[in-house]
Amino acid sequence: MSDEKRPTTYDELFPGRFLKAGLFKGRDVTLTIKDVLIESLPAEKGGEEDKAILHFRESPKALVLNRTNGESIKAMFGKAVRDWLGKRVTFFPTHDKLGRETVDAIRVRGSPDIAHVVAFELRLPKRKARAVTLAVTSAKPGAPAPAAATSTTTDEPPDDLPPPDVGSDG
Repeated sequence: MSDEKRPTTYDELFPGRFLKAGLFKGRDVTLTIKDVLIESLPAEKGGEEDKAILHFRESPKALVLNRTNGESIKAMFGKAVRDWLGKRVTFFPTHDKLGRETVDAIRVRGSPDIAHVVAFELRLPKRKARAVTLAVTSAKPGAPAPAAATSTTTDEPPDDLPPPDVGSDG
């Protein structure tokens, strides 16, 4: 048997060290925050910019924290980033507007570590404020997601994410 793997999503064709929406294959994924670091990354318009990076216990792949997801995690666990460590966050793949384009995105559905639904108003620069509701999600693999959710919640990363003991490939 060969070690070859047939990719099923475009994001699998260009692996790297960060999570991409296509790797979720339409499923919710619950991951435990292991660390939050600030790292200098290439900026879209040249040069570099500092970005917050979430690292997880279940995967060597990290997530570049955007403002939308950061505000959602802050609404669930507070402003002190140290309070986020060890907390589980359920993410889901979706599409979002970025300028005039629609792009794949990863968003926060909620967490099994919150006691009740969390609702807040998301206010981003140059965007209209909108209501966000974060659900109490299930931590049991294969358990149905809350009624407001559209996919199954699991605390196992998708099959195509490397297991925790595999080094990053990008």
